[in-house]
Amino acid sequence: MLNFAYLCAMFMANLGKKPFIIASVTTLFAAGLMGCASMGTPGGGLYDETPPVLRSSEPKDGGINVSKKRIVLHFNENVKLNNATEKMTVSPPQEKSPTILSNAKTVSIELQDTLKPNTTYAIDLGDAVQDNNEGNPMEGLSLLFSTGDHIDSMQISGHLLNAEDLEPITGAYVGIYRVKEADGTPTMKDSLTMESLGDSILLKYPFERAGKTDALGAFKILGCAPGSYKLYALTDGNTNYRYDLTTENVAFLDSLVIPSMENKQRYDTVWTDAAVVEGAPTDSLQDNRQIDTIRVSGYIDYQPSDLVLLSFNEGKLTRYLDDTSRPDSLHLSIRFAAHMDSLPHLTFLMQDSLRMEGDSVLIAEPNPTYDTLSYWIKDSLFVSADTLRLEMTYLYTDTAGIDVLRTDTIPLLKPVVKNSQKKDEANDKKSKKGKRGKKDKKAEEDSIPKIETVFMTMKQIGSNSIDIGKKPRFEVSAPLADINRNQLHLQYKLDTLWIDMPFKFEPDTLHPRRFVLYGEPHFNPGTTYRLTADSASMHNIYGHPINRTSLEFKEKGIDDYAHLLFNIVGLNGRPAFVQLLDAKDKTIQQRKVIGNQAKFIHVPAGSYFARLVIDDNQNDKFDAGNLFERKQPESVYYLNKKLDLRVTWTYDEEWDLNAIELLKQKPEDVKINKPKEAKEKKSKNEEYLRKLGKL
Repeated sequence: MLNFAYLCAMFMANLGKKPFIIASVTTLFAAGLMGCASMGTPGGGLYDETPPVLRSSEPKDGGINVSKKRIVLHFNENVKLNNATEKMTVSPPQEKSPTILSNAKTVSIELQDTLKPNTTYAIDLGDAVQDNNEGNPMEGLSLLFSTGDHIDSMQISGHLLNAEDLEPITGAYVGIYRVKEADGTPTMKDSLTMESLGDSILLKYPFERAGKTDALGAFKILGCAPGSYKLYALTDGNTNYRYDLTTENVAFLDSLVIPSMENKQRYDTVWTDAAVVEGAPTDSLQDNRQIDTIRVSGYIDYQPSDLVLLSFNEGKLTRYLDDTSRPDSLHLSIRFAAHMDSLPHLTFLMQDSLRMEGDSVLIAEPNPTYDTLSYWIKDSLFVSADTLRLEMTYLYTDTAGIDVLRTDTIPLLKPVVKNSQKKDEANDKKSKKGKRGKKDKKAEEDSIPKIETVFMTMKQIGSNSIDIGKKPRFEVSAPLADINRNQLHLQYKLDTLWIDMPFKFEPDTLHPRRFVLYGEPHFNPGTTYRLTADSASMHNIYGHPINRTSLEFKEKGIDDYAHLLFNIVGLNGRPAFVQLLDAKDKTIQQRKVIGNQAKFIHVPAGSYFARLVIDDNQNDKFDAGNLFERKQPESVYYLNKKLDLRVTWTYDEEWDLNAIELLKQKPEDVKINKPKEAKEKKSKNEEYLRKLGKL
């Protein structure tokens, strides 16, 4: 910049010398550009991945005889907080939530509960503290202090997974209750020992110490004293550190946990540079290296550090009526908060204290779990009624958690047509009327009124390309009142000809508008079929006939599939089934394991993953555990690879259930919880280096 100022002065002193002016302007411009260029680096640089550094804290980490409830952390740069209220864990758990604020290079935490005497407190912030510019988090930020004269510094750590799909669970509490002191004396609470309380302690008392799982399901319980502990995990919906909601998932460890710590040494070897020998292969460079230095560093090994808890929901239901409505004149809609075992009992309340059973007026169309119900009103008197009074008796969960019969009387109003809709209809009629000539008007008056026929419709459910072994399903627009089977025709295509074939169809037991079609004796792979319904061959409950309808479908050919065989190792005679999964962890096909093998003989080409479930009760579904029966959920395993299947190919897959530890079995491609921020930083740096030609 000094050179630039000097050139400016020289330019002003020589204004009178015209030949020099042009040269001076050019020189000044070039020098100015050079000065500007020196201010920064073109193209920026690598993404800043350096997190903040904790310089000091009040109280200091490991401090004793602490009496203040305010904690202040000092960092080397300006910081900000990211979801700190959710990520911060204070142990022992606090009844009143602490407040946390950031200001420049400091973070302050104010505890709201009274400090307990002779207690070790642990503040775990996880990755909530970030640098102010790039948002780089400081991982594993924690602080220990004691209100007594010593610190309990042991740790218990591990991971929490969803039992059904091994997905890491984020934001759950993992906590402990002390069972015995180090000398074997029972710990007391309200004159009851932990042993006598059993697992009911999780209902009655908050955790004594707790940690929270991070994005990868990892947890760490800090500040543990010597002793034996019961370990539980809880997705705590109301943050009271108790198992008291039916929506909460729970996990427990079968054995007691006894924390320990040991001073150990770590050895790091520093090697000399390898000597390059002309003509020697590159692999030989490793053999030419020599040890320069062996560095020894001490560390504390906290155990246990590799616990794996499997979380489940016991399936306890809170049943209550969630919503009722009459979406249109033909339907009633009822929704419950949890799945039901059967349909409710419905009765219509008429005038003069008359009652009419709902079954005589309604046709039910429930979902498989009977918690969402749609009813078709088949009686025209009820269709036209402005208000329907419905008496409904159903199972209801009372405050004691017991299902009892409850009866409600519900008024259901017929939907009112909006004024705007009426206005649009009136304007439309007026517009059409204005366009008619007198001749058209007279012709209309003299003509016989025409009645327009309303037809019911029929469609095929899903694709018209049917997998081998599947049956085509069809749906009509309203429940059927009658059907003339002689006017339904099924044909198969041979070259260009359609040939009649025998068939039968069965109604869907849940859906009154659906039926399944069976070819007799069966459908053939690679063949095209046509189902035809003649005009008026069907009528729905409102008297609407079907117009002539033809629907074509085809069963896929054998060459449209791959074939897959799993050879399972490690079952030890236990019953099991295998599920083929898509990239969203959704089950596509399921097969039982027979003789340590699971066969999938018709699999469409594509990419798949696989999950095995130990089916202890052989009911072909995953079953959760039960806390008070000390019953763990059924075991689940994942094949740790993606299967890319091609048509006509046959695949044999060896699968050792115990070859990879459970925590690492689920493939990253189907995991929901992944380290997103680290992945983003890496991709940004890779992109930058690639532009520079360094990757």
